[in-house]
Amino acid sequence: METKRNIFLWTTYDFANSIVMIVFFLYFAQWIVVERGISDFHFNLTFTCSAILLLLTVPFTGSLLDHHLRRITGLRYSTLFTALFYGICAVCAVKNLDSAALIFFTLGLYAYLLSFTFYTPLLSDIAPVEKRGLISGIGIAANYAGQFAGLLLALPFSTGFFSLFGASARAETLLPSVVIFFVLSLPMLVFFKEPKHKPRKFNTTVELKHLASKTKELLSRNMVFFFLAFFLFNDAVLTAANNFPIFLEQVWGFSDTVKTYLMLGTLITSGIGGFVSGFLADRWGHKRTLMFILLGWVVIFPLLALLRNFAFFVGAVVFMGFWYGANWAVSRSTMSHIAPKGGHNLAFAYYGLTERASALVGPIIWGLVVSGLTSMGSDRYRIGMLAITGFIGLGAWALSKVNEKQ
Repeated sequence: METKRNIFLWTTYDFANSIVMIVFFLYFAQWIVVERGISDFHFNLTFTCSAILLLLTVPFTGSLLDHHLRRITGLRYSTLFTALFYGICAVCAVKNLDSAALIFFTLGLYAYLLSFTFYTPLLSDIAPVEKRGLISGIGIAANYAGQFAGLLLALPFSTGFFSLFGASARAETLLPSVVIFFVLSLPMLVFFKEPKHKPRKFNTTVELKHLASKTKELLSRNMVFFFLAFFLFNDAVLTAANNFPIFLEQVWGFSDTVKTYLMLGTLITSGIGGFVSGFLADRWGHKRTLMFILLGWVVIFPLLALLRNFAFFVGAVVFMGFWYGANWAVSRSTMSHIAPKGGHNLAFAYYGLTERASALVGPIIWGLVVSGLTSMGSDRYRIGMLAITGFIGLGAWALSKVNEKQ
């Protein structure tokens, strides 16, 4: 089913959802922690709660889609709820309703992450095996292009040049990003063509038994080690990413404008890294390329934690973008490469679940470190960055056990 039209629509959706992601990533985190005084620990609990919600629903929805519904159906519903919950969160933010904003941020994050369990497996439909790394890389490049656009669109609101509600500048950025995300996601939701599956009668007991059986088949030694590796290194990368705007604020005292321009530079290198790494993975091997990426993270995180020279730090952050983009592109293509035939939806459901399950551990460790070492001032954030580096090494060990050719 490889068509230029479907590939274009697939990458367009990656562009659209990244707009709302980057704006909430940069501005909501700072609004709730820095402006409203919510603790780092409680903010990080939102990621843990969204992971628990995924844990309770993702395996079942993955099995359901494999046998009854089309992936695009799940994507439509999850996208609608993403826009709804994030939209309510944005309204709560401009009204300074802290608790309600946190609740709807958690629900919006859950729906946003759930959408990828429907979206990512479509890679297997639009690209043959030998091109999945390349197409995945193109999708990642579109994702970072969307983040770039999202930051530019939010900049007039974050600087106070535009104000829709007379609220905090950071809170003002949120609702426009939700609207733009939903509008730009419509082409994928309306025009993407997926092969139709014959629906079968749905029986909860039968489905649960089938899910248990297919899960047992899926979780071979090879897959278990891949999921373990992904859980461990993603724990570090995702935790660092979610808290990075706060790190920049508390450690370096950057203004939002400086943060925006720094993120723009990082997004450019991230897009390049995602595209190039997918191309290289098709030629060097997906596992080998991913292992090289993990070794790079072992160096990058300590650098970010220990550097005290402004110019060197900025250079390290921009260089980090190459690795950040490569991380997602090659992880996704590796999963597609080793997943068993006939179980891609379920495999990617567990892939998405593993991605977010790391939020059960990483954010708690980060939150405990930075909330428990307040006497150390901003250095506690540097210690938090060092604390999560160990997960990368453990992830590399688990990845070494994966047989790519199996």
